[in-house]
Amino acid sequence: MIIDKFENLVNYSKLYPEIDRVLNLLKNKDLNVLNEKISSESITLIPIYSKEISPSFNRNILEAHKQLMDIHISLEGEDIVAFADVFSEVKEYQAYDELNDFALYTSDYIKKFSIPKGYFCIIPNNFAHMALYEGHSDVKKVVVKMSVSSKECL
Repeated sequence: MIIDKFENLVNYSKLYPEIDRVLNLLKNKDLNVLNEKISSESITLIPIYSKEISPSFNRNILEAHKQLMDIHISLEGEDIVAFADVFSEVKEYQAYDELNDFALYTSDYIKKFSIPKGYFCIIPNNFAHMALYEGHSDVKKVVVKMSVSSKECL
């Protein structure tokens, strides 16, 4: 997991080469006015707005991906993200769905962190996670889905 200021995202492109493509896509986009999902090749930008926790929220469920990984960019508010290691800290809740690239897990080892306004978080796919976790408020964010360069996880 990496958390840093958005302006420093470029510093992680050696670790995750797809970030160069993400930055190219973002170059001419104002994330604050993005109001619909945008896809370009292997990258998808998904704007998300959340005032409060959904009534259907289940604090025990985390998701993980195999083909994609996430970058969460907080534009307003403070997002709370829960996570647990896929290899040692979770139990399968719903088997991997190859078409939609996700599996659901439960965990007794859930940890949390926050992503304040102006920051991002890279979530590699060896972590099951759930954003907009309990305690968040008035969050406006963009989730970037990008291809994983390594298929070692999940």
